[in-house]
Amino acid sequence: MEIKMKTVSNLAAALALLIVLASFILNAAGLARIDMNDALKAGDFVKAVFLPVDASLWIANIFGGKSGGNASNSIALRDENNA
Repeated sequence: MEIKMKTVSNLAAALALLIVLASFILNAAGLARIDMNDALKAGDFVKAVFLPVDASLWIANIFGGKSGGNASNSIALRDENNA
């Protein structure tokens, strides 16, 4: 089974949202006292780790088409003319 980085990035976004929502719910229920700034920072960090993956996907979709990594559709193709 092959796991694509887009899937992992989406799971990281879901985890970040879960951290923030769980902190909010625990605070609202009075079960814990978690500073929401800390919860947001933790969620941001989880998602920020995968921003290079997202940026790579955006660049590939904008400039390289949706070929899934075909070198002929990349942003810069190195050959004997531009070596």
